[in-house]
Amino acid sequence: MFTSPYICPVCDLPLQSHRSTLRCAAEHSFDRHKKGYINLLLAQNKKSTAPGDDVMMVQSRRRFLEAGHYQTLAERISAQLAAQLPADARVWDAGCGEGYYTQKVAQANPGFDCYGLDISKPAIVAASKYKNIQWSVASSTHAPYADASFDAIVSVFSRVDSEAFHRVLKSGGAVCMVTPDFDHLMALRQLIYQQVRPYDVSKHQTYLDDRFELVHDERLTFALDLPNNQAIFDLLGMTPHAHRLSHEAQDRLKQTPALQDRACFKLYWLVKKPAAEAPL
Repeated sequence: MFTSPYICPVCDLPLQSHRSTLRCAAEHSFDRHKKGYINLLLAQNKKSTAPGDDVMMVQSRRRFLEAGHYQTLAERISAQLAAQLPADARVWDAGCGEGYYTQKVAQANPGFDCYGLDISKPAIVAASKYKNIQWSVASSTHAPYADASFDAIVSVFSRVDSEAFHRVLKSGGAVCMVTPDFDHLMALRQLIYQQVRPYDVSKHQTYLDDRFELVHDERLTFALDLPNNQAIFDLLGMTPHAHRLSHEAQDRLKQTPALQDRACFKLYWLVKKPAAEAPL
């Protein structure tokens, strides 16, 4: 029987389940939505009235991912977690979006206790169709979880926060971090920009501070067959490039009926170092 790791985002006391409500000893309460998720995002932790991906972005992401274009990546993440963690590990997908990778991890590792968190309410509403996963709307920077409550954190193209990750991970707990490699989506980028520069991957290992140790990294690459214009724009909507389109680039993309590209990722496995022993 798993003990809930949820803590109150107001006072940090443990949250206990009371029917369809989570409540702390200070009587702060949060209703669980009928779809199954819980909203633990406080107004002061929002930078806008509707932070994160909007409904259209979530729909694009779901179409693209459920078409299987990134299934190879999901399988590699799931296999890595299975190889490195106990069968009953508790895993947090930080910035889970509409839940594709969380669901794949849970499906491949049925003994895991999986939690998915995103600051976007439309994303978590979409994710809640996947059952047996604990979904919450919240900020990963102010993660509503108890100290040392997770065996691993998954971060796929999402915000990484050293302080929050270090706090909620057990000693020796791991972060599986996925980022684009230098040559990710070159064909798409060549349609968008007149001059394409490689991604700077040197910064990836600075995302987490020296309380974490890099124990493994690898490159994963595979062909992408985007059979129609909808798939191209769905992929575009999942990238920062969508916000940088010139009118000329948008026209070029609209006139592109299909695209052959290549997905190129870096996967990092970092471990939380044990706390230094206090001096005698």
